[in-house]
Amino acid sequence: MKRLAFVIPFIMLILFTACARKHHPTQPTNLGKMPISMNLSPALQHGFNVTRVNVRITKGDFTQTMDMVIDSTTANGTFTNLELGTYAIDVSVYDNTLLIATGQGTGTVSPGQTTTVYITLQFVPGGLEIVISWGLPYEECRRVLFVGNSHTYYNGGVNTHVQNLLNAVHPEWNAVIQACTVGGYTLENHFNDPTTINTIQNGDWDLVFLQEQSSRPMNDPQLFYQYSAALDSVITHNGGLTGFYMTWNWKNNPEMYLPIRDAYNYIGAYLDAIVAPCGIAFHNSVLADSTINLYAPDNYHPSLYGTYLASCTFLAAIWDINPQYNPYIPVGIDPAIAAYLQNIAWSTVQSYYNNKNQRNPDFLTRLPENPPALPESTILPLAM
Repeated sequence: MKRLAFVIPFIMLILFTACARKHHPTQPTNLGKMPISMNLSPALQHGFNVTRVNVRITKGDFTQTMDMVIDSTTANGTFTNLELGTYAIDVSVYDNTLLIATGQGTGTVSPGQTTTVYITLQFVPGGLEIVISWGLPYEECRRVLFVGNSHTYYNGGVNTHVQNLLNAVHPEWNAVIQACTVGGYTLENHFNDPTTINTIQNGDWDLVFLQEQSSRPMNDPQLFYQYSAALDSVITHNGGLTGFYMTWNWKNNPEMYLPIRDAYNYIGAYLDAIVAPCGIAFHNSVLADSTINLYAPDNYHPSLYGTYLASCTFLAAIWDINPQYNPYIPVGIDPAIAAYLQNIAWSTVQSYYNNKNQRNPDFLTRLPENPPALPESTILPLAM
């Protein structure tokens, strides 16, 4: 039989978080747990009927297996009482009694760390060979779409500057960075706009960044959360990853900084989506040198400096590429100021994430005790 090979994007998130047993002082303190959440939506979209997902972890003489609990479009489970260290991971996926996919990977349980593991599964039924990639590292994204408003399209567009920054270091990638923007739009407007939905559905995007109207995360966070989740459902249904473009406080209203930052952090954690901390980069830049004006004359849109800073932040956040010494500098920016903005972007992203290879922000381990609840109408369930 003729062998056919193709790639199906899945997402497998294996999160490792070491935890001390505070209530059992007689137990060893060097134990951790391994919570696992697997998104099964891509399998269902391609006609698979996943009835069992078995995971085995091995470290030396230690082996433990678990059948994950399948709930609609996710499979979940947790290994507990694990010694710290690196484990070999074996995954088996079944359609009833038929083994449809197997794969291997590794992961490390360490104190206070959260790690994403990407596993490639091989599926070969009756001569049909399918390579299934469970999880697309953000660094491998080559088609990126920005969905937003004037904060995205000002000064020629963040997408244009990100494209130029990326082309300067990796022209061979042939990356495509585009935008779908309308002035003043909220994510609610975008969700109800057929043009936006068609753009997401028909663009074969690896990653779609969502940028909310600048004050809504502070003034109406519930609507921000609701339509972020609604658009995330469209994005993931079409095989893409979701990201968030954290915007900044208005120049004359610094009190906006914390609620905007925390709202983006919350929805990023809730949807397990990357957050580009552009608002934090603005904040850090103003603290370091307030003479470099990141704002347009209206005091809330970005100046060219602000757009360039945001673009450098995206380069660092998505692809883990240091923007320092990048030769692309827009006309109108002095090289010394460009170097300053590149440094701010890189240092902001580095401090925002636990380490350069980890795409789960450090706020995952320090969410507020009583985070705001998503409305019942939100499309996606919590899958963490």
